[in-house]
Amino acid sequence: MRHLLSLLRSGKGLRHVPVVNADSAEFSLRVVLRGLLGGPVDVSGDHCPVSLRPFVLGVRLAAENADQGALARRVWLEIYPPGSETMPLARLALKSVGLLPLKQGALHLFEVARTLNRCLPRPTLWLRYLLAWQNARTAARRGDALRMSARDLRALNAYYIVARPVFLVGARHDERVDLFPMDLVSALSSGEYLLALRATNPDVALMESSGRIAMSSAPAELLDTVYALGNRHRHPIPDLRDLALPISTSPLFGLPVLNQAGLVRELTVERVERIGSHVLFITRIEHEAGLAGRQLAHLSGTYIEWLRHRQRGCEVLAPL
Repeated sequence: MRHLLSLLRSGKGLRHVPVVNADSAEFSLRVVLRGLLGGPVDVSGDHCPVSLRPFVLGVRLAAENADQGALARRVWLEIYPPGSETMPLARLALKSVGLLPLKQGALHLFEVARTLNRCLPRPTLWLRYLLAWQNARTAARRGDALRMSARDLRALNAYYIVARPVFLVGARHDERVDLFPMDLVSALSSGEYLLALRATNPDVALMESSGRIAMSSAPAELLDTVYALGNRHRHPIPDLRDLALPISTSPLFGLPVLNQAGLVRELTVERVERIGSHVLFITRIEHEAGLAGRQLAHLSGTYIEWLRHRQRGCEVLAPL
């Protein structure tokens, strides 16, 4: 009864569950942009989240696929499961809100107007949406500073059907140094690497001033430690040696990274754009070495349930 009263009072969020990122069919989803005059475009390697309030997606399109006439039409993003070309797991109806020129093509910015999620039966999904609406409505009371709308939460949950790998980001400027986790990161096929960091995060100034960033893949086995780093991101680390992590420095910039056989990537900041609740760093890769291994990632709970109903699955690190 107490649990039921809590649900009625505060609702329940749509979960993004920690999993082990894997090179398997369950993670090999196709993302297709439809509605362009030139026909559908596979953007599986060319999409990224750039803001959470409002929820804004960036989609890179080559110049020949994205003239203004093409974008004047209704466009939508579809996420397809492995082996399917006809029935998407999710469809996000998009509204164009701008673009950012890139070296090749442009990053088109879209808010999500409507979301269709086919991972769960409709009655089950709408019950989840009702609880999520109540959760969004009580965000201020619970101290949630971001306060995403229920519409944006539905879109975000569908978008996370595509797993978001987690990285530990190291930065330094003058005497200040920090290491914190991020999953709003994306590589584009044009070569740029994007990171979207909440505008209220003090590390925005650190990264913008230094113009240099190091990333290391977050090991799934260090889940609790990685989350603890995220919970204290507003407070500078007096000494990295105090962390319960094996820390070393990146070979090119000397920034903090994990001292183990994982993926290390070093970036130079080329542009900084402020979009909604987040700051978008457009960077180029200067150095990359190692393999991600058993990397922590976040995945939509509705997609995990879809997999389980088909006797398929992935390695989940926390209960649904």
